[in-house]
Amino acid sequence: MPSVPQKQRLFFVAGERSGDMHGANLIRELRRLSPDIQCEGLGGRMMEETGLRLRHDLAGQAIMGFSEVVKHFPAVRQLMHETVAHIEKERPDALVLIDYPGFNLYLAKEAKKLGIPVIYYISPQVWAWKKKRIHTIARCVRKMLVIFPFEEDFYRRANVDCTYVGHPLLDHIASGGNDISAQTVFPPSGSSGAPDADVLIGLLPGSRAQEIARLMPAMVEVARGIRAAYPQARFVTPCVDEKRAVQVRSLSGDFPVEIIVDGMEQILRRARYCMVASGTATLETALYGVPMCILYRVSPLSYLMARMLVRDLKYIGIVNILADKGIVPEFIQQDVTTKKVLPAALALIGDTPARERMLQELAAVRKSLGAGGASRRAAEEILACLTVRDQ
Repeated sequence: MPSVPQKQRLFFVAGERSGDMHGANLIRELRRLSPDIQCEGLGGRMMEETGLRLRHDLAGQAIMGFSEVVKHFPAVRQLMHETVAHIEKERPDALVLIDYPGFNLYLAKEAKKLGIPVIYYISPQVWAWKKKRIHTIARCVRKMLVIFPFEEDFYRRANVDCTYVGHPLLDHIASGGNDISAQTVFPPSGSSGAPDADVLIGLLPGSRAQEIARLMPAMVEVARGIRAAYPQARFVTPCVDEKRAVQVRSLSGDFPVEIIVDGMEQILRRARYCMVASGTATLETALYGVPMCILYRVSPLSYLMARMLVRDLKYIGIVNILADKGIVPEFIQQDVTTKKVLPAALALIGDTPARERMLQELAAVRKSLGAGGASRRAAEEILACLTVRDQ
């Protein structure tokens, strides 16, 4: 690969925990390939730990849903304007945007006006909703780096310079960590076979305060039903920080939920089954080969807006979208009830045909995403863009 001039400067923007994680891995790879590269921007603590000069912890205050965005819009708008003024003054060599489309597509348009190249890593799901956004991307984005195989053709049909780099979640999974065949079978209590003392159930209500508030109480009620069938089962929730841990403890009441701060991988390596908030965690759970149900609950206004915008998408979970069939049960809005979720959960915890089918389908989804190395390939593409600009 051609050498990159020293002191290249990149401005990053990531607005969610997953974007913070993927941004941190990307910056590490950039620094390995070009140690003198300078990075600053909006993101989170993981990116800051890699050496990013963090101007604002945008990922730590991720906002979800239409009504929530409206509520926080004055502060978001001010941050947008401050960020545009900063990049206009500092003139970074490129803007690297990570998902978070509402905020980042605005910045992409402003950067285009300023003549600053825009590289977009991890595409907004424009193929699912707000498809007209692809025209903005085609006008404003110099290079699109996508993480799902089907996205490359989607963008190329719109004349967007696009490269499929693979999914960065695969970089987090050590070889052998997803050995489905090695999982222990635990029959329901009272039946013959192994005891249920080591059944670990993951309750994954998300990383945002709003989604935790809406999902954790429902998950706890389902967990009570699971506990009736598996009295010795353990219930564990990962939290991104102590603030979210306090919230989870409060919402769990007297139910014995174990909380692990920043412990997602620890849980997924041992979990028998998970209840998962719709989002990146569903794919992460799938890549570890853990049977699950997907739960989605937002404010009524946010759900109404989403239904108006998403008309031709059959599934809400990315696992089902990738498989193009409903391999994982989805429970949406008023269907997030113990009466509906508990039977599906028990069918997937026990040694059942439903569980075996899901294990096979999850393995197929993982295989469809190919090998790891996405962060390095993305870093190489970014440096190649910088090199071309300097020639």
